[in-house]
Amino acid sequence: MKITIIGSGQIGSAILYLLEEAQKNKNEKYLIDIYDKDESKNLSKKTIKECLHGSDFVFLCIPSWHLDKLLKEILADTKKDTVLISLSKGIEATSEMSVDQIIEKNIKGMRYALISGPMFAKEIVGGKMSFGVVASKNKNDFKKISELFRGTKLKLEYSKKVHSVAISGVLKNVYTLAISIIDSSLEDNNTKGYFSAKGIMEMQKIMKIMRLDKKIILGTSGLGDFFATVSSEHSQNRKVGTDISIHGSTNLLSEGLVSLPPLIKLIGKKYKKLPMLCMLERIVVEKKDAKKEIEKFLAEI
Repeated sequence: MKITIIGSGQIGSAILYLLEEAQKNKNEKYLIDIYDKDESKNLSKKTIKECLHGSDFVFLCIPSWHLDKLLKEILADTKKDTVLISLSKGIEATSEMSVDQIIEKNIKGMRYALISGPMFAKEIVGGKMSFGVVASKNKNDFKKISELFRGTKLKLEYSKKVHSVAISGVLKNVYTLAISIIDSSLEDNNTKGYFSAKGIMEMQKIMKIMRLDKKIILGTSGLGDFFATVSSEHSQNRKVGTDISIHGSTNLLSEGLVSLPPLIKLIGKKYKKLPMLCMLERIVVEKKDAKKEIEKFLAEI
């Protein structure tokens, strides 16, 4: 079994950890290469072409804004029966495409899956439980991916609603950004709880507007991931939200921050009926004072 991991950041390293645990517990041997464009992080010391050669599975552990370029680069060196597995959760700003749409545009018929859910890398490598939804049009691919991790503390479930799962991951990130701004601005758990409930309702409304399965929001890749992310100190979206709340802007990047403007465009005019999302736009895009916007929102209830 040949496996390649592209991206040796936190989530790529966590996937490597899980695969190594699976090998020990199943007494099996995988041939694993991990590649990163940063030479100091390129653990395999091989070129991307060398890593991809003969791979049965390729894990894409990179931010969504790098995905389109990467797929164009690796397509020629990837076997037709290779399964691509993406852990990205975002919308590309220029094309306004979600991760599944970017993959389908580039690979044209190749097999792929998304993994989405509460899977913080630091908790994984710390030996804690993690949970994911494998979204794929091919249930056999889900079975093969699950087998890779058998014997580990990663628990996987299946969904055939690939686009719904992709968008649920986007919404989770965007509304985590909102909650982290509110939390840092007011330090008020009652208000945070209220906005969290409103955020969940708006996420469901957006799924309905986009003609997707809104029940996905209440599952592992939606609500499960949302609760984990808003409460975790490891969340990049939370760090970005805190930065915006304190400084009015940020130099950091997160999937929620990058995905917000294209998400609003995808929703269209109906986004005006989503007050929390509109408030987030005023704070993040228009750079209005977070505390004042939150207080204004609350005064209009």
